Formats: sequence, C-alpha cells, structure tokens
Amino acid sequence: MKTISWLLNRQVLSALCVAPILLSANAYADEMPEPAAVEAAAPAAEAAKEPAPDWTYTFNLGLYSEYMFRGVSLSDGPAIQGGFDIGHSSGFYAGTWWSNLDPYYNGQVDRVDADPTATPPVDYAPARKGNHLETDWYVGYAHTFESGLGLNFLGNYYVYPEGHNIGTGSTKDTENSFEASVAISYKFLTYTYYRVLTDYYGADNRNGKDGDTKGAEYHELKVNYTLPIADLNFMTKVGYQNVRHVDADQGDFAIGLNRNFSIPSAAKPIEGFNAGAYYTRTFAVANEGYYTSNGRDVNQDTVWFYVKRTW
Repeated sequence: MKTISWLLNRQVLSALCVAPILLSANAYADEMPEPAAVEAAAPAAEAAKEPAPDWTYTFNLGLYSEYMFRGVSLSDGPAIQGGFDIGHSSGFYAGTWWSNLDPYYNGQVDRVDADPTATPPVDYAPARKGNHLETDWYVGYAHTFESGLGLNFLGNYYVYPEGHNIGTGSTKDTENSFEASVAISYKFLTYTYYRVLTDYYGADNRNGKDGDTKGAEYHELKVNYTLPIADLNFMTKVGYQNVRHVDADQGDFAIGLNRNFSIPSAAKPIEGFNAGAYYTRTFAVANEGYYTSNGRDVNQDTVWFYVKRTW
C-alpha cells in the first residue's frame, strides 16, 4: 500500500468537496424556489397528499469510475451498476443488483508456456477464464422505531452467472457466496456486522493451513450526515475484515461527499439523480500479495466518482 503525502491529501479533499457541486451545479439553481412560492404551494401539496402505497418499486442505474468494495477495486476501471428493489410498508424488501468486474481478480489466468531449461522442467499452465459479472440477490427487513433507533436484517447471495472457477489448479471453487448482516442505526450513525456463511468468495484453505474459510467477518461503522452547505451529504466509514485461514485480513477507510439533484427539461425537472466523490484507502493489511492481481494493486489508495439515478 502506497503512502500519500500531506500535499496530495489536501488535493484529494479539495476534489471531494468540489466534484459533487460541479456535477450538479446547473441543476442546483433550478431547485431553489422563492420562499413565497414555497408558502403558497404548501396547502396545495397537503391537499393532494395521498396515503403511501403498501408496495414500492424502484430502479437504479449508475456509472462509477471504479467498483470499490471494502477498500478493494473490483473493476480495474469504469463500472456500470444497476438494480431493482421491491419494498413493502411492513419493512420487508427484496432486490437484485449487478456490476461488471475485472476478470483477472475473479479467476482469469493467462497461459504460461513450458520452460524446459528449468530444474526440474516446468510444464505449461493452461489459461483459465474469469468472471466479468457480479449479481447480488437479497431479501431483508428494516424498521425504525419512534426513538430513531433503526434495525436492518439482510441476507445477500452473490452470484457470478458465468460460473468460472476461481480455485487453484483443477478445483471447482466458485465465487458464489451467501452473506448475512445486521445493521443498527441511530440518526446519522450506523454499525453493520457482516458474516459470510459459505466459503469466502471462492477462497479455500490451499495455502498450507487447516480449515475452511466459512465465517469470514466484516465490521463497518459509517456516518451519513447532511451538511448545511449546498445540500451536500457527507459520508465517512471505517471497516475491518477478518477471513479464517486466509491472509486476507485488512481494514479500510473512506470519506467523501454526494448530492441529490435534478436535470431541467422542457416539461418538468427529471428527478432522482445523485453524484458523489470519495477517497478510499486500506490499512493493517495482513498480506499485500493477496491483493495483487495480474500486476495490479487492487487495494491501493483511490479517489473515485459516480453519477446515478434512482426512479
């Protein structure tokens, strides 16, 4: 993991502050009605207000400069991500989410030719395909009490439709994994505990240690807070991952800003957009070699951006 100088950190923080504003600057002026207009519109809005439906259906689609997952870049460049959610007024929900991946970090291996001059001679290693696509399928239950305390229970099955193996040699270790989590929130603070109930995304115990990788844990503490400046939303988080019998333990830290905005149109503004910029870094890495893929350092310090829409 590379060390970032104090000067670069200042540049990173400046970029995080400016990017969401620039991405939505044109829309911001159109979202600010005059105070008188707000007062006049309030009674009409109350009269037109209807009971909330029992079921809600939402779609989301976004373009990201990187697919960042717990401090690790899983895409090696831009990622298109999107999903669909169904929610019920009782608190139960279900959905799916999709993203492209870097196949080299997800099982791909290039052919290595034989070396007859080596002692002993080295036979060739055949090429192997990797997964280009991740799909998540999840169900959960969320409830917020009158005190402001919230609970969220989630079960998420990570599926890689191409089905390429990620294990060593001729093993049949797929990346498909099931993870359960529980989140406790109060106001702007959320703590989430994740536990993988299967092997850890295809990782096995073929590193000379006994046991499997079931029971990998991830702890995350997150702050989401709306700033009194241009409707900017501030987010920071710290997490730590522990994987049994594999040297994949590490911590990660992220900080950034995002902002909701709309795009003006001839009829009415197109709502549901959000843009953001974040800085991510990792720490306490148990084995840096585990996070090297085809010569790429996948957990290096990263500034990444996105714009998405939910409707």
